[in-house]
Amino acid sequence: MPRRLSVILLAGALLGLPAAAQAATSRSATLHEAAARRAGERALHEARDALRYGHVKTGLDVTSLLKELAVHLPALTGRERTEARRLLARPSTGASDYQTGFSAPDHTHCGAQFCIHWLDAGPNAPPLDDANNDGVPDYVEKMDGVFEHVYQVENVQMGWRAPVGDGWVGGGGFNKTDVYIADLGGQGIFGYSTPDPGQTTNSQAGYLVMDNDYSPSQYRYSDPLPPMEVTAAHEYNHVLQFGYDVLEDTWMLESTAVWMEDKVYTDVNDYVSYVWPWTRMTQVPVTRFNSSDPSDDLNIKVYGDVVWNKWLDAHYGQNLIRRAWEDSAAANPPSFAPAAYDAALRERGSSFFDAFVRFAADTAEWGANRGSFPEGNTWPDVARASGATLRPSSGQITGHLDHTAYVLANIAPTHDRRIKLIGSLPSGTAGAVALVARKGPRDTGSVVVRLRERPRGGRAIVTLDNPGAYSRITAVLVNADVSQDGFSQSLGDWHFTKDHRSISGFVSNDFTPPAVRRRSPRPGRHGVSRRAKVVVAFTEAVGDVNSRTAELIGPGGRRVPARLSYDSRRHRLHLIPLQRLARNAHYVVKLGGAIVDDAGNALPAAERNWAFRT
Repeated sequence: MPRRLSVILLAGALLGLPAAAQAATSRSATLHEAAARRAGERALHEARDALRYGHVKTGLDVTSLLKELAVHLPALTGRERTEARRLLARPSTGASDYQTGFSAPDHTHCGAQFCIHWLDAGPNAPPLDDANNDGVPDYVEKMDGVFEHVYQVENVQMGWRAPVGDGWVGGGGFNKTDVYIADLGGQGIFGYSTPDPGQTTNSQAGYLVMDNDYSPSQYRYSDPLPPMEVTAAHEYNHVLQFGYDVLEDTWMLESTAVWMEDKVYTDVNDYVSYVWPWTRMTQVPVTRFNSSDPSDDLNIKVYGDVVWNKWLDAHYGQNLIRRAWEDSAAANPPSFAPAAYDAALRERGSSFFDAFVRFAADTAEWGANRGSFPEGNTWPDVARASGATLRPSSGQITGHLDHTAYVLANIAPTHDRRIKLIGSLPSGTAGAVALVARKGPRDTGSVVVRLRERPRGGRAIVTLDNPGAYSRITAVLVNADVSQDGFSQSLGDWHFTKDHRSISGFVSNDFTPPAVRRRSPRPGRHGVSRRAKVVVAFTEAVGDVNSRTAELIGPGGRRVPARLSYDSRRHRLHLIPLQRLARNAHYVVKLGGAIVDDAGNALPAAERNWAFRT
C-alpha cells in the first residue's frame, strides 16, 4: 500500500494468527490508524487555512496541501470527511465547495486540450470584454491560448505524459483538463491544482483554479499576462505530476513546477523571487517543507530548490527531471524524491549523492559558474557562515548539519604556496568537502572546484595550489546523506536517520609530514629480548593510532597479540606483546598510512615498517 494512503484494512478474525499475535497486530493497526487520522486532521486544518488566508499569510501552499488532503481523505470520518470533500470539490459544484464554489451555473469554453469554466456575474466573474462577439470573453480566450501553449511545451516538446483523463467530470470535453476561473487575489493565491477526491492509486486526475483578473492591485505585476502564464505553467505541471505519482515529496513537486515555469516562459523569471531567501538557507535541508520551521516560516525553500533542477538540467539535460518523475512510483522506496532522482541519475552513470555534493560546491560561485547555472550571474550570492572566515592554522567551522544541508565559509586571502581544507564527518555519514576558488569578477570570472567525496564519512582533505591567484576562496562542507527508515505520519515527512551530524573543518598550510624520531627496538637489531615492547616516538602529535594502524608481525606472517597505547603528550606509541616473543625469530613492526598529523599529513612510507630479530 502506498506510503501515505491512510487506510489500514484488517480482516476481522486475522485468520491463522494466535490470539496474542492477533491482539498485537490489532494494537499496531490501531496506532497506524490513529497516526493516519491525525495526519488527515492536520492536512484538513492546513488546507482550510491555505484556501482562506493564502500562502503569503500562512506559508501554506494550496496545491501541496489540497493534494495531501486528497491523499489522507480515507482516514477522515464524519464531519471532517464532509468538510474535506467540500474543500476538494470543484467550483462548479456550487455550495458543495464553500471556498471557491460558483454561485450560478458556469459557462464552458473547450479548446483542443482544456476546458475553461467561468461565470458571467458576481465576484468570480472575469472581465467580460468580447472583442469578436463570439460569446466567449477575451480573458477566457486568452487563458485558453496560454494553456494550449503550456501543453505544447510541456507535453509535446518536452515529452511529459498527458494528464490522467477525468472522463466527463466537470461537464466539459471528454478527458480534457478543466480550468476554473475564480477570484483568488484577495487571498494572495495565484492559482492552484488538486486531485479529484476518491482516487486510490498513485496516478490521479486533477483540475486547476486560476484567478479571474490577475489585477495589479492584488498581484505584484503591472501586466496581468505574465502571472497568468507562469501560474498556468506551474499548476498544469502539478496536474502532470499527479499523473506520475501523487504521493511524491512536496519539495520535488514545487521545485519541478517552478523550474517548468522558466522552461515555458523563460523571459518572465518569476522564479528569481524564490532564489534570494534560498541563498540564506543552505543549512536547511533541501527536502524540508514545514510551516513550523522558524528559519523558513513561509516555506520558500522548496520553491527556491528550483536551483537544484536547474543544475541538473545544465549537466544532464531537461529530460532527466521528467525521468525522475517517471521513476518515482517504482523507486526504492517509492515516492521518495532522493530515490527518484537517484534512479534517473544512475541511468546517466551518476547518483543522487554524487550530484548533490557537486551541486552544493557549484553554488559557492554560481555567478561565474555559467556551465552549472546559466542565469546564476543574475542571482544573489549564497550566504557564507557568519563570523567564520578561515585562515591557515586559524579559525574553524564547527557545528551540526542535517541531511541535504551544507555550509559555506570564506577563506582569507593568503600568499602561501598551497593550502588545504581538512574536513571531518561522522563515520557512516555520506558527505563531502570542497575548496571553490574564483579568479576575476563575480559574474564573469573563472572557477576551480576541488572536491573530495566521503560516502562513508570520516576525514577528507582537498588541496589548492597558489591560493593568492584567486579573488575569493570558499570552504564547503556537505551532509549529503539521505538515509531514512520510513515515512512518519506524525512528522508528515520521512524519518531521516543522519540529521544533526557534527561537522568540522579548518584550513592549513602545513604540508610537512610527521616523522619517527625514535624506534625501539632499533631497525635491524639482533638479539632483542623476548620480553621487549615496541616504542615509537613521533616528531609531532598524530592521530588514528589504533590496532589497525600499528601492529607487530611475527613468524609465518602471523599478527602478534599486543596491547596498544598512545601517549598524546609525548607523542609516543607503545605496543606491548601479550606473550613472550619466540626465540631467534624475525619480527616486523608495521605502521599504517592512516597515521596522520593534525593537518592530515600522512606518515611517509619509508618510516612505516622495520624489522628486528630476537
